[in-house]
Amino acid sequence: QQAIDLDAVELLPAPHTGPLPALRPEPDDEGCHEPGAEALWNESWYFDAVSDSRELGLYVRLGRLPNQDVCLYTACVCGPGRPSIMLVDPAAPLPAADPARQLIEREGLRAEQVCTRALEGFAVTLEGTAEAYDDPAACLRGEHGRPVELQLELVWETDGIPYAWRQSTRYEIPCRVNGSVRIGDERIEFSGQGQRDHSWGARDWWAIDWMWSALHLDDGTHTHAVGVPQMPGYGVGYVQRGQELTEIASVTAEEQIGADGLVHGAATISSAPPALRLEVEPLAWGPLRLEAPDGRLSLFGRAMCRVHAEDGREGYGWVEWNRVQR
Repeated sequence: QQAIDLDAVELLPAPHTGPLPALRPEPDDEGCHEPGAEALWNESWYFDAVSDSRELGLYVRLGRLPNQDVCLYTACVCGPGRPSIMLVDPAAPLPAADPARQLIEREGLRAEQVCTRALEGFAVTLEGTAEAYDDPAACLRGEHGRPVELQLELVWETDGIPYAWRQSTRYEIPCRVNGSVRIGDERIEFSGQGQRDHSWGARDWWAIDWMWSALHLDDGTHTHAVGVPQMPGYGVGYVQRGQELTEIASVTAEEQIGADGLVHGAATISSAPPALRLEVEPLAWGPLRLEAPDGRLSLFGRAMCRVHAEDGREGYGWVEWNRVQR
């Protein structure tokens, strides 16, 4: 089932003003947190990566909805010239609230994530029946793809400075990612750059549009930027390299979203400080159709992307555009 009939994602925080020291997450934050009373309270762990060969992109998201007694689980593997492989379960069994390990088991799906060392490493494994889409926009239309078996055995290891959002319970960590991917009978050894994040709180996929990005440039720079079309100049994120991290204060994103819900043509992400303008080229897609019980609809375009900086640097990573339809 591609249409997701659940309420689940955070409202974005208000921007801060003036220079402030960047915040760091606490090791204890890696585990589960006490749920709030809100029906839409959700705790999620996101993992993504792009291979060093630039031939494969992937992401996994485990989203706990304890007040609904379900888990929203999503996994994607895609790449240029490849079908988008999507495994989406909007009502997976809710894992036990173990501080270090979460396990989902049902017919056709076994997924596990383990914190191997707080703020340093996470292991993610998956075996299940996914769907293959030659046209990724079919995901946004709520159509079914061809069944295909998917297996992931991957480790995310910290490769940068963990960064906590200032006004919201969320943190982001650049990573190196290694392991293996199996799609049907095809087995692929995987090594690449990636990102993981962890957040908890009341959410609503259908409250506001946004652009989220986590990108890795060829000189070792990592950039994470979030912008909101309805809030010009708003920005959350960082630019970091080595032991230096600058918290950005403004983000402007420009893109053309077609009738199919995907970004077409040139897109840009501009952030400051420091001033950084990136041209964004989607290479492959892992999109979702998000339907609320009350009839609201969002089209969630998530893409493996190549980016080009004005100074000639190039990079890769993941960008997502959430667009509320009704």
